[in-house]
Amino acid sequence: MSAKRLPPNRPRSLHTLGCMVAACSLAPMALAADNPGAHEHGHARLQMAVEENRIDLMLNSPAYNLAGFEHGARTEAEKGRLADINRWLETTPLVDTAAADCRVTATAVELGGGEENHSGDTHHDHGHDEHDHHDEEHHGETTHREYDVSQQLECNHLDADQAFTSALMERFEGMKELTVEWVSPSGQGSARLTPSNRAFTVNN
Repeated sequence: MSAKRLPPNRPRSLHTLGCMVAACSLAPMALAADNPGAHEHGHARLQMAVEENRIDLMLNSPAYNLAGFEHGARTEAEKGRLADINRWLETTPLVDTAAADCRVTATAVELGGGEENHSGDTHHDHGHDEHDHHDEEHHGETTHREYDVSQQLECNHLDADQAFTSALMERFEGMKELTVEWVSPSGQGSARLTPSNRAFTVNN
């Protein structure tokens, strides 16, 4: 059975997930260091709520990390790339067990950002400097677009100390660091994932 797309009025658990995580005492000093901030290329944030065999997820990431650009799609190749990204996000669990026991049961993918004025053709690259940023502002270019992704997963079995991995950095080379924050009936925690260390453990 394919995953269903979440309507605009998403399930209550997804709406409250951010509040649940924020309200928990997630090692404040470490969390402050791990927090990727409002919009930083290469960094993303994933929040998890685990209950029995169900996981609710919320991902926030600059569009550059996934697409390699943040302007509106202008060419057929760019449109195709965004379509491929949406399909992957709608069908691939953002986290999974080593046995791949989790499946996506519901999902919503949003690419936020204001309208653009294409009077300029300056691209927003990972290695942009302050001059490039000001140049884009001069041309009216919207440069800070973000993906907001919600997923619901059902897993066949979750252990008390369940190990997970994320395929995000394997799929998207622009993502260099992923801050994961979770809440479960046993408590809460956080981890910083990198391309060379994509595993973390949740106390369920």
